[in-house]
Amino acid sequence: MESTDIFDTLLVGGWIIDGTGAARRRGDVGIQGDRIAAVGDLQARGATARRVIDAAGKVIAPGFIDTHGHDDLMFMERPGLEWKTSQGVTSVVVGNCGVSAAPRPLPGNTAASFSLLGQTELFESHQAYFQRLESLDPMVNVAALVGHANLRLAAMKDPLARPTAAEQARMQQLLEEALEAGVVGMSTGLAYEPGCRAERDELLGLASVAARHGALHTSHIRNEGDDVIASVDEVLELGAGSGCATIISHHKCLLPRNWGSSATTLGSIDRARASGLDVAMDVYPYTASSTILIADRAESIDDIKITWSTPHPECGGRYLADIAEEWGCGRKEAAERLAPAGAIYFAMDEADVQRVLAHPCCMVGSDGLPNDANPHPRLWGSFTRVLGNYVRRCKLLSLEAAIAKMTALPATVFGLRDRGTIRPGAYADVVVFDPDVVEDRADWDHPTLPSVGIEHVLVNGTAVFPEPPQRRPGRVLKRNPERCAA
Repeated sequence: MESTDIFDTLLVGGWIIDGTGAARRRGDVGIQGDRIAAVGDLQARGATARRVIDAAGKVIAPGFIDTHGHDDLMFMERPGLEWKTSQGVTSVVVGNCGVSAAPRPLPGNTAASFSLLGQTELFESHQAYFQRLESLDPMVNVAALVGHANLRLAAMKDPLARPTAAEQARMQQLLEEALEAGVVGMSTGLAYEPGCRAERDELLGLASVAARHGALHTSHIRNEGDDVIASVDEVLELGAGSGCATIISHHKCLLPRNWGSSATTLGSIDRARASGLDVAMDVYPYTASSTILIADRAESIDDIKITWSTPHPECGGRYLADIAEEWGCGRKEAAERLAPAGAIYFAMDEADVQRVLAHPCCMVGSDGLPNDANPHPRLWGSFTRVLGNYVRRCKLLSLEAAIAKMTALPATVFGLRDRGTIRPGAYADVVVFDPDVVEDRADWDHPTLPSVGIEHVLVNGTAVFPEPPQRRPGRVLKRNPERCAA
């Protein structure tokens, strides 16, 4: 397109950080339809637009890609997804930690970790799930993984047993069907039932199917505490044995006695990458984790905050130790009485978080839990926290490097063609923010406060923030077998 043409949207005078890690440059970005049509000194050459956004002094960057979401059913339940758009997220990968919106378990089968997703009934297949998403018009783009727990629960009469040959074949068939429908890979939740029952041969068989399709295996590893080193090695060995691209989910080291172990695990990852294995990881920028309430953790972690409880909803937002004292019982007994429930665990070290975040193959994933009544603040603040705290305040990363971790790197890893960069021909997923102001506001006591400094967010050329659009512009991003270069 010639610069004298009329664009739909013209962002003028900003600092363009294109997502590749290249140095920022001043310029304009012209958008036509759902694509970036031109980048450069457009206004000075006579370009005009139906809508002009003054980005002087601001950064124009690709929209952020949340590599680790649990928003699978929120597209139906809370379709505004304000926790995404308000921090500049334009695409999300769902189906993490072994649980996904499909396939639906056999009657009578279930797993506690499904409570991470929402209340909507699970779907028979990913084809049905994607059709539903497309009919609703998602607010942001969505790519999906198929959960290993779903495969077990949909294929096995007893999902806590070892699969029979027929059940293993059925799991692999269901995985094939999901991959053919367009999922970008498979996720495992090896710390949860029933995923923790899986042995090497089962996982290797499934990962080999994913590898044949050019798809990924992401893993919530078996243990992030005392056995974190061995658990990382287990997933790396599965990648090596199957040839499947591998992502270690929300990499962390729990409990003070294991702090510093990330130096060892990252060394293992570096050796695997040097040997040719396709490995990446994601992290959220906080020193506390959050998931379902696990009673066995109650005595080993001092600070545990309850996010929700089915039998005792009045305990949401309170600390387990205080509840136990009020009830006159031990913390483990209190946890058992609260279940099913969710919790935040304060058991990570800042040095580990920074070491992982700074690693070249690390992406940013919120692991946000929008179904929680009192969620971890990572839901609303992960991406702006990276920009405000780890770029501006701590200077752990340059702004260009941080944006690359949240845009071009995940687009390449997940094969999201024409996403994650500011360049002509790329989809117009764009965020404009003030680098001197941007930061998270959500905290432990006010976990749903929106971030500040994000000024404009566009998805496929349509503005979604600060005001929501009349029609939601997101799309289902299906697997690209060739795994694109961004």
